[in-house]
Amino acid sequence: MKKLIIPIITIIVFTGCNNTVFKEYNKFDNPSWNRLNYLNFEVPVQKNEGLDFYLALRHHTNFPYNYINVNVTFYTPDGEMRSLDYYFRLKNIISKWKGECMGELCDIELPIRKDMIFNKSGICRVRVENKMNKAETPGIIEVGLIVKNAK
Repeated sequence: MKKLIIPIITIIVFTGCNNTVFKEYNKFDNPSWNRLNYLNFEVPVQKNEGLDFYLALRHHTNFPYNYINVNVTFYTPDGEMRSLDYYFRLKNIISKWKGECMGELCDIELPIRKDMIFNKSGICRVRVENKMNKAETPGIIEVGLIVKNAK
């Protein structure tokens, strides 16, 4: 019985520390994100709940740009729409990828919105649009949305 107590406590502690409330990814068949491929997510939210939103990006190390441009639009349950263009640098000043890379793949979480409070419970629809200049952005493998409880 004593042997079971420590693993159970460990599971409870690690589960309690995870503040992620939503995580969904869109994987592209061809490692390329078409500019007209808008990504849509439906996030359940509660009134007066504060949430942090992150764009999750998985890209190849041969991604030809140091940055990515996207537009993110929120459609809240109370009918409000909030839209903003984002320019995310993916490399640091010494041209090293900022994300966590294993082999030829890099993962990075890019902050979109911190402590967004909702006036009504329901579904917050989030649309992510590729705003790069070309029709195809090669080297993008997955784009997702991660939502965490605000601290």
